[in-house]
Amino acid sequence: MANGGQRSRGPLTGALLLIAVGAIFMYANLRPDWNPWPVISRYWPVLLIVLGLGKLVDAMVANRSGAIRGAPGAVPAPRHRGEIFAILLVVFLLAFAAAGSRRFSRVAHRTETVDAQGARFVRVSIEMPSGQLTVSGGATKLLEGDFEYSEADREPNISYDHSGTEGNLSISQPGHTPLNHVIGRGNADNWTVRLNNDEARELRLDMGAGQGDFNLKGVHLNKLTVDIGAGEINADLTGDWKENVDVRIEGGVGSATVRLPHNVGVRVRAEGGIGRIDVSGLHKHEGYYINDAYGSSPVTMNVSVEGGVGEIRLISE
Repeated sequence: MANGGQRSRGPLTGALLLIAVGAIFMYANLRPDWNPWPVISRYWPVLLIVLGLGKLVDAMVANRSGAIRGAPGAVPAPRHRGEIFAILLVVFLLAFAAAGSRRFSRVAHRTETVDAQGARFVRVSIEMPSGQLTVSGGATKLLEGDFEYSEADREPNISYDHSGTEGNLSISQPGHTPLNHVIGRGNADNWTVRLNNDEARELRLDMGAGQGDFNLKGVHLNKLTVDIGAGEINADLTGDWKENVDVRIEGGVGSATVRLPHNVGVRVRAEGGIGRIDVSGLHKHEGYYINDAYGSSPVTMNVSVEGGVGEIRLISE
Protein backbone atom coordinates (compact mmCIF):
# COMPACT_ATOMS: atom_id res chain seq x y z
CA MET A 1 0.00 0.00 0.00
CA ALA A 2 2.88 2.32 0.84
CA ASN A 3 4.51 1.64 -2.52
CA GLY A 4 1.29 2.47 -4.32
CA GLY A 5 1.17 5.75 -2.41
CA GLN A 6 4.64 6.63 -3.60
CA ARG A 7 3.82 5.87 -7.24
CA SER A 8 0.75 8.10 -7.05
CA ARG A 9 3.01 11.09 -6.50
CA GLY A 10 4.65 10.66 -9.90
CA PRO A 11 2.21 12.78 -11.99
CA LEU A 12 2.18 15.57 -9.39
CA THR A 13 5.27 17.33 -10.74
CA GLY A 14 3.97 17.39 -14.32
CA ALA A 15 0.56 18.57 -13.16
CA LEU A 16 2.05 21.49 -11.25
CA LEU A 17 4.20 22.44 -14.24
CA LEU A 18 1.17 22.45 -16.57
CA ILE A 19 -0.80 24.54 -14.07
CA ALA A 20 2.07 27.03 -13.77
CA VAL A 21 2.48 27.41 -17.56
CA GLY A 22 -1.27 27.77 -18.02
CA ALA A 23 -1.48 30.42 -15.31
CA ILE A 24 1.35 32.42 -16.89
CA PHE A 25 -0.27 32.53 -20.33
CA MET A 26 -3.71 33.17 -18.89
CA TYR A 27 -2.35 36.17 -17.02
CA ALA A 28 -0.60 37.38 -20.19
CA ASN A 29 -3.91 37.20 -22.08
CA LEU A 30 -5.76 39.13 -19.36
CA ARG A 31 -3.06 41.81 -19.12
CA PRO A 32 -1.66 42.58 -22.61
CA ASP A 33 0.67 45.19 -21.08
CA TRP A 34 2.69 42.39 -19.47
CA ASN A 35 4.81 40.42 -21.90
CA PRO A 36 6.37 37.28 -20.36
CA TRP A 37 8.48 36.42 -23.40
CA PRO A 38 11.48 38.71 -22.69
CA VAL A 39 11.86 37.16 -19.24
CA ILE A 40 11.24 33.57 -20.41
CA SER A 41 13.45 33.77 -23.50
CA ARG A 42 16.38 35.25 -21.60
CA TYR A 43 16.20 33.25 -18.38
CA TRP A 44 14.76 29.87 -19.41
CA PRO A 45 18.07 28.14 -18.45
CA VAL A 46 17.28 29.09 -14.85
CA LEU A 47 14.26 26.76 -15.06
CA LEU A 48 16.50 23.86 -16.06
CA ILE A 49 18.97 24.64 -13.29
CA VAL A 50 16.28 24.88 -10.60
CA LEU A 51 14.56 21.68 -11.75
CA GLY A 52 17.92 19.91 -11.86
CA LEU A 53 18.68 21.00 -8.31
CA GLY A 54 15.24 19.77 -7.25
CA LYS A 55 15.90 16.36 -8.78
CA LEU A 56 19.32 16.26 -7.11
CA VAL A 57 17.77 16.93 -3.72
CA ASP A 58 15.20 14.18 -4.32
CA ALA A 59 17.93 11.72 -5.28
CA MET A 60 19.99 12.54 -2.17
CA VAL A 61 16.96 12.12 0.08
CA ALA A 62 16.07 8.81 -1.61
CA ASN A 63 19.63 7.50 -1.18
CA ARG A 64 19.66 8.48 2.45
CA SER A 65 16.29 6.82 2.98
CA GLY A 66 17.52 3.68 1.25
CA ALA A 67 20.49 3.47 3.60
CA ILE A 68 18.18 3.08 6.58
CA ARG A 69 15.51 1.05 4.79
CA GLY A 70 14.43 -1.93 6.78
CA ALA A 71 15.05 -0.24 10.12
CA PRO A 72 12.21 -0.80 12.59
CA GLY A 73 9.56 1.89 12.20
CA ALA A 74 11.21 3.47 9.13
CA VAL A 75 8.88 5.61 7.00
CA PRO A 76 9.57 5.95 3.24
CA ALA A 77 10.73 9.45 2.35
CA PRO A 78 8.26 11.53 0.31
CA ARG A 79 9.24 11.79 -3.36
CA HIS A 80 9.40 14.80 -5.64
CA ARG A 81 9.53 17.37 -2.86
CA GLY A 82 12.59 18.98 -4.46
CA GLU A 83 10.94 19.18 -7.89
CA ILE A 84 7.74 20.59 -6.43
CA PHE A 85 9.70 23.23 -4.53
CA ALA A 86 11.62 24.11 -7.73
CA ILE A 87 8.43 24.62 -9.73
CA LEU A 88 6.87 26.74 -6.99
CA LEU A 89 10.05 28.85 -6.88
CA VAL A 90 9.90 29.48 -10.65
CA VAL A 91 6.20 30.41 -10.41
CA PHE A 92 7.03 32.82 -7.59
CA LEU A 93 9.76 34.52 -9.64
CA LEU A 94 7.47 34.92 -12.65
CA ALA A 95 4.70 36.29 -10.44
CA PHE A 96 7.23 38.74 -9.00
CA ALA A 97 8.12 39.77 -12.56
CA ALA A 98 4.44 40.33 -13.34
CA ALA A 99 3.99 42.50 -10.26
CA GLY A 100 7.14 44.45 -11.13
CA SER A 101 5.97 45.09 -14.68
CA ARG A 102 2.69 46.60 -13.40
CA ARG A 103 4.39 48.72 -10.79
CA PHE A 104 7.31 49.99 -12.84
CA SER A 105 5.82 50.38 -16.31
CA ARG A 106 5.60 54.20 -16.22
CA VAL A 107 7.98 55.85 -18.66
CA ALA A 108 9.91 59.07 -18.19
CA HIS A 109 11.31 61.18 -21.03
CA ARG A 110 14.30 63.48 -21.25
CA THR A 111 16.06 65.37 -24.04
CA GLU A 112 19.62 66.62 -23.75
CA THR A 113 22.14 68.58 -25.84
CA VAL A 114 25.81 69.10 -25.12
CA ASP A 115 28.09 71.64 -26.80
CA ALA A 116 31.72 70.68 -27.42
CA GLN A 117 32.87 74.10 -26.12
CA GLY A 118 35.76 74.30 -28.53
CA ALA A 119 36.97 70.69 -28.23
CA ARG A 120 37.78 69.03 -31.55
CA PHE A 121 38.75 65.56 -30.30
CA VAL A 122 36.13 64.08 -27.98
CA ARG A 123 36.09 60.61 -26.45
CA VAL A 124 32.51 59.39 -26.05
CA SER A 125 31.46 56.57 -23.73
CA ILE A 126 27.88 55.24 -23.62
CA GLU A 127 26.97 52.60 -21.04
CA MET A 128 23.42 51.23 -21.22
CA PRO A 129 22.56 48.24 -18.99
CA SER A 130 19.59 47.07 -21.08
CA GLY A 131 17.08 48.23 -23.65
CA GLN A 132 17.20 49.78 -27.12
CA LEU A 133 20.18 51.96 -28.05
CA THR A 134 20.31 53.91 -31.32
CA VAL A 135 23.44 55.88 -32.18
CA SER A 136 24.01 57.94 -35.33
CA GLY A 137 25.84 61.00 -36.58
CA GLY A 138 24.69 64.27 -38.10
CA ALA A 139 24.19 66.31 -34.92
CA THR A 140 24.86 70.05 -34.99
CA LYS A 141 26.16 70.01 -31.42
CA LEU A 142 28.44 67.39 -29.90
CA LEU A 143 25.40 65.51 -28.52
CA GLU A 144 21.69 65.59 -29.26
CA GLY A 145 20.00 62.90 -27.19
CA ASP A 146 16.50 61.64 -26.55
CA PHE A 147 16.08 59.27 -23.59
CA GLU A 148 13.09 57.19 -22.54
CA TYR A 149 13.45 55.13 -19.38
CA SER A 150 11.35 53.42 -16.74
CA GLU A 151 10.70 55.57 -13.69
CA ALA A 152 11.90 52.63 -11.60
CA ASP A 153 15.41 53.21 -12.98
CA ARG A 154 17.53 56.24 -12.37
CA GLU A 155 17.60 58.67 -15.22
CA PRO A 156 20.68 58.64 -17.46
CA ASN A 157 23.67 60.52 -16.15
CA ILE A 158 25.34 62.77 -18.76
CA SER A 159 28.67 64.36 -17.97
CA TYR A 160 31.12 66.31 -20.10
CA ASP A 161 34.50 67.86 -19.37
CA HIS A 162 37.11 69.33 -21.68
CA SER A 163 40.55 70.82 -21.66
CA GLY A 164 41.69 72.78 -24.68
CA THR A 165 40.82 70.89 -27.85
CA GLU A 166 40.11 67.54 -26.12
CA GLY A 167 36.99 66.45 -24.28
CA ASN A 168 35.32 63.48 -22.61
CA LEU A 169 31.59 62.78 -22.85
CA SER A 170 30.01 60.06 -20.73
CA ILE A 171 26.43 58.72 -20.73
CA SER A 172 25.49 56.05 -18.19
CA GLN A 173 22.63 54.86 -16.01
CA PRO A 174 23.74 54.40 -12.40
CA GLY A 175 21.92 51.96 -10.16
CA HIS A 176 20.55 49.85 -13.01
CA THR A 177 21.53 46.16 -13.12
CA PRO A 178 20.45 43.24 -15.34
CA LEU A 179 18.23 42.13 -12.42
CA ASN A 180 15.90 45.00 -13.34
CA HIS A 181 14.76 43.01 -16.37
CA VAL A 182 14.04 39.92 -14.29
CA ILE A 183 11.48 41.77 -12.17
CA GLY A 184 9.95 43.64 -15.10
CA ARG A 185 11.87 46.91 -14.88
CA GLY A 186 13.79 48.70 -17.59
CA ASN A 187 11.71 47.32 -20.49
CA ALA A 188 10.91 50.87 -21.66
CA ASP A 189 14.52 52.05 -21.86
CA ASN A 190 15.06 53.54 -25.30
CA TRP A 191 17.96 55.90 -25.97
CA THR A 192 18.47 57.76 -29.23
CA VAL A 193 21.85 59.47 -29.44
CA ARG A 194 23.12 61.69 -32.27
CA LEU A 195 26.76 62.76 -32.36
CA ASN A 196 28.63 65.43 -34.25
CA ASN A 197 30.47 63.92 -37.21
CA ASP A 198 33.76 65.79 -36.69
CA GLU A 199 34.06 66.25 -32.93
CA ALA A 200 33.38 62.66 -31.79
CA ARG A 201 36.64 60.82 -32.53
CA GLU A 202 36.62 57.86 -30.15
CA LEU A 203 33.42 55.98 -29.27
CA ARG A 204 32.81 53.20 -26.76
CA LEU A 205 29.39 51.51 -26.65
CA ASP A 206 28.84 49.22 -23.66
CA MET A 207 25.49 47.38 -23.45
CA GLY A 208 24.46 44.74 -20.95
CA ALA A 209 21.51 43.32 -22.88
CA GLY A 210 19.15 44.46 -25.60
CA GLN A 211 19.38 45.75 -29.15
CA GLY A 212 21.80 48.24 -30.62
CA ASP A 213 21.41 50.05 -33.95
CA PHE A 214 24.53 52.02 -34.83
CA ASN A 215 24.54 54.07 -38.04
CA LEU A 216 27.99 55.64 -37.96
CA LYS A 217 28.28 56.49 -41.63
CA GLY A 218 29.99 59.88 -41.87
CA VAL A 219 31.21 60.00 -38.26
CA HIS A 220 34.99 60.53 -38.46
CA LEU A 221 36.06 58.13 -35.74
CA ASN A 222 39.58 56.92 -35.07
CA LYS A 223 38.48 54.19 -32.68
CA LEU A 224 35.22 52.31 -32.06
CA THR A 225 34.63 49.72 -29.33
CA VAL A 226 31.35 47.82 -28.98
CA ASP A 227 30.85 45.58 -25.94
CA ILE A 228 27.49 43.85 -25.49
CA GLY A 229 26.51 41.09 -23.10
CA ALA A 230 23.47 39.58 -24.83
CA GLY A 231 21.18 40.61 -27.64
CA GLU A 232 21.53 41.89 -31.17
CA ILE A 233 23.52 44.65 -32.83
CA ASN A 234 23.32 46.19 -36.30
CA ALA A 235 26.27 48.41 -37.16
CA ASP A 236 26.55 50.44 -40.38
CA LEU A 237 30.16 51.47 -40.89
CA THR A 238 29.91 52.21 -44.61
CA GLY A 239 30.78 55.54 -46.15
CA ASP A 240 33.89 57.49 -47.01
CA TRP A 241 36.31 57.30 -44.07
CA LYS A 242 38.95 60.04 -43.95
CA GLU A 243 41.40 58.39 -41.54
CA ASN A 244 42.42 54.95 -40.37
CA VAL A 245 40.00 53.51 -37.82
CA ASP A 246 40.21 50.59 -35.37
CA VAL A 247 36.93 48.75 -34.66
CA ARG A 248 36.56 46.19 -31.86
CA ILE A 249 33.40 44.19 -31.19
CA GLU A 250 33.48 41.97 -28.12
CA GLY A 251 31.24 40.18 -25.65
CA GLY A 252 28.52 37.52 -25.69
CA VAL A 253 26.48 38.90 -28.57
CA GLY A 254 23.60 36.72 -29.76
CA SER A 255 23.91 38.05 -33.31
CA ALA A 256 25.68 40.90 -35.03
CA THR A 257 25.39 42.39 -38.51
CA VAL A 258 28.24 44.70 -39.51
CA ARG A 259 28.16 46.61 -42.79
CA LEU A 260 31.61 47.64 -43.97
CA PRO A 261 32.78 50.05 -46.71
CA HIS A 262 33.93 48.73 -50.07
CA ASN A 263 35.99 51.76 -51.14
CA VAL A 264 38.12 51.70 -47.98
CA GLY A 265 40.54 48.89 -47.17
CA VAL A 266 39.00 46.52 -44.61
CA ARG A 267 40.70 43.75 -42.64
CA VAL A 268 38.70 41.66 -40.16
CA ARG A 269 39.97 39.28 -37.49
CA ALA A 270 37.34 37.06 -35.87
CA GLU A 271 38.14 34.66 -33.03
CA GLY A 272 37.01 33.32 -29.65
CA GLY A 273 33.87 31.18 -29.55
CA ILE A 274 32.14 32.61 -32.61
CA GLY A 275 29.44 30.22 -33.75
CA ARG A 276 28.79 31.17 -37.37
CA ILE A 277 30.24 33.74 -39.77
CA ASP A 278 28.48 34.83 -42.97
CA VAL A 279 30.65 36.93 -45.26
CA SER A 280 29.67 39.00 -48.27
CA GLY A 281 32.11 41.11 -50.31
CA LEU A 282 35.13 39.83 -48.36
CA HIS A 283 37.54 36.96 -48.92
CA LYS A 284 39.85 35.12 -46.58
CA HIS A 285 43.57 35.83 -46.72
CA GLU A 286 46.16 34.58 -44.21
CA GLY A 287 43.59 34.17 -41.44
CA TYR A 288 41.87 37.52 -42.05
CA TYR A 289 38.83 38.61 -44.04
CA ILE A 290 39.73 41.44 -46.44
CA ASN A 291 37.97 43.34 -49.21
CA ASP A 292 39.30 44.24 -52.66
CA ALA A 293 40.38 47.72 -51.55
CA TYR A 294 42.65 46.45 -48.79
CA GLY A 295 46.30 47.19 -49.56
CA SER A 296 45.57 49.79 -52.23
CA SER A 297 43.39 52.22 -50.28
CA PRO A 298 45.19 55.00 -48.33
CA VAL A 299 42.73 54.46 -45.47
CA THR A 300 42.33 51.16 -43.59
CA MET A 301 39.62 49.91 -41.26
CA ASN A 302 40.92 47.22 -38.90
CA VAL A 303 38.08 45.19 -37.34
CA SER A 304 38.42 42.73 -34.46
CA VAL A 305 35.52 40.51 -33.37
CA GLU A 306 36.07 38.62 -30.12
CA GLY A 307 34.03 36.71 -27.54
CA GLY A 308 31.04 34.42 -27.61
CA VAL A 309 29.29 35.85 -30.64
CA GLY A 310 26.63 33.36 -31.71
CA GLU A 311 26.32 34.59 -35.29
CA ILE A 312 27.95 37.42 -37.19
CA ARG A 313 27.35 38.76 -40.67
CA LEU A 314 30.08 40.82 -42.33
CA ILE A 315 28.94 42.73 -45.41
CA SER A 316 31.26 44.92 -47.48
CA GLU A 317 29.28 47.16 -49.81
